[in-house]
Formats: sequence, structure tokens, C-alpha cells
Amino acid sequence: MQDIKVFLELMDAVAARGFAEFELETDDFKIKLKRAGADVAAIPAAPAVASASASAAVATAAAAVQVPAAPAIPEGRTVEAPLVGIFYAAPAPEEPPFIEVGQAVKKGDTLFIIEAMKTMNEIPAPCDGIISHVLAQSGDMVEYGQVVVVMEEKQ
Repeated sequence: MQDIKVFLELMDAVAARGFAEFELETDDFKIKLKRAGADVAAIPAAPAVASASASAAVATAAAAVQVPAAPAIPEGRTVEAPLVGIFYAAPAPEEPPFIEVGQAVKKGDTLFIIEAMKTMNEIPAPCDGIISHVLAQSGDMVEYGQVVVVMEEKQ
């Protein structure tokens, strides 16, 4: 039972740090974790009964997982996701994107769409400016407050 608890703690540590995949191998066992959406959640490659040294190795590995540095957000006026949902750069897959890097936009122009609960929410430009960065790709899940677009504000 203790081994299961340690394994669950390792899974939480890997997920909390944003890793897509994590693999740990010792003499006694091998564990491979993949983020949701992957084909396999965990693959034990050795017998399910783990020794005390295996539990210690898992605990040590969980402690050794390092937090990746937060991505630097470019300077400029940021446009954040006002809700959780799916980011879309264009009104339809076969149509061009609303914005591109270097494009000038006016206050109120649609920058992108976030789909939430089967509703398409158009997100407008907060000011006149030039798009300097688009930090999401169509189909990406965005979180509330996540910076999606950076623009140079026109004075």
C-alpha cells in the first residue's frame, strides 16, 4: 500500500511540474508516466511488488524533479484569455487567421476566438497596435488569465 502512495505522489509531482513524460528505471522496476492524451498513463515493466529500495528510489526521483522556468512573456500590451477554453486563430479551419505577427489592428478588431461550452467567444483588441507575438496555436487549451497575444500599443 505504501508503494502505491509513493507512486501516486510521484504522479502528482510530475503533473504539477508540467512534464509531458517522465521515466524512472531501477534494478527492481521501471515506471513510465505520460500526460493525459497520451496512449498510456503508467507502464509497470516489472512485478507489481516493489521493494523498500524501490519506494526510496521513487521518493528520491519525485524530489529530484525540477520545476521548469516560467516562459518569459515578451514586452508589450498583453491580451489574456478571459476564460478557459480552446483557442482558435481563425473563424474556420480553411480561413486565414484573424491576426498575424506584424499586423496592425484597431481597438475592437477580433484577435482570436475561445470556445467554451460550445460557445465561440470573439476576443477583441483592447487598443490600437501592432501584433508582436501570438503565444498559442489553434486547438490549444488556454487558461483564464493566460497571455495569448502581445502587441505594441500605438500612442
